[in-house]
Amino acid sequence: MINMQLLDGVLVAVAVLMGVAIALSVALLLAAGSVSKPGPAPQGGIRPYVPQRPQSDTDDDRVLVLH
Repeated sequence: MINMQLLDGVLVAVAVLMGVAIALSVALLLAAGSVSKPGPAPQGGIRPYVPQRPQSDTDDDRVLVLH
């Protein structure tokens, strides 16, 4: 038969570990939320802005002439 004191000790240890894990998770979530507050969008970027050349329309190459 299992000793009741041993079972009580194991249950207390598991409860303490669960409490510590939950407290650590909550602390990390709160810390991550305070660190990553949304701010203004960054201006510019790593690529320079190059205006796109207009794409030629393939229909312009062929002209139908009616006589």
